[in-house]
Amino acid sequence: MPTEISGSTGVNKIQDNTIVNADINSSAAIAGSKLVMPTGSLLQVVQGIQTTTTTISTTGSWQAVGLEAAITPSSSSSKILITVTGSQYNDTNDQTAGATIFRGSTRLGDTTTGFMPTYINWGNGGGDDLQVVCNVTYLDSPSTTSATTYSVKAYTDKSTYKWNGIRTSQAVIVLMEIAG
Repeated sequence: MPTEISGSTGVNKIQDNTIVNADINSSAAIAGSKLVMPTGSLLQVVQGIQTTTTTISTTGSWQAVGLEAAITPSSSSSKILITVTGSQYNDTNDQTAGATIFRGSTRLGDTTTGFMPTYINWGNGGGDDLQVVCNVTYLDSPSTTSATTYSVKAYTDKSTYKWNGIRTSQAVIVLMEIAG
């Protein structure tokens, strides 16, 4: 039932919390900024895909592999759920290598070889090729509403590290904003 505002009533007579869903016309345009999603709600999804192989020959530092995606959180309390799927290839004995996720220039992995380590130590005369599939899920709290880029970077202490395998496949990074 609509409220009529006249000289004998007035805006100051309308109480908070008296408008309910039934009072809103189904074609009403309500700004998204007026909607509050409950904590844990999925707010947006962004994806990056890489179909090429990247060879890393620089040793001792993190190198971009070409897989990234950017997201602009709608609230500084939002969390970003990151999933990465790809593969790595090493062919040198006693090689430590791996890949991890970066938020801008901040490394999110907590070890030398990040979230996706590979290590080859076959000893004398053994085979020394290793290709592994990488699947990582990480929940980040960037505390910003600015555009934020997440990328995969790789590290090797020797040579011939390849991200996305020795055969071209598809690597994927998915970013999901979760209401905080």
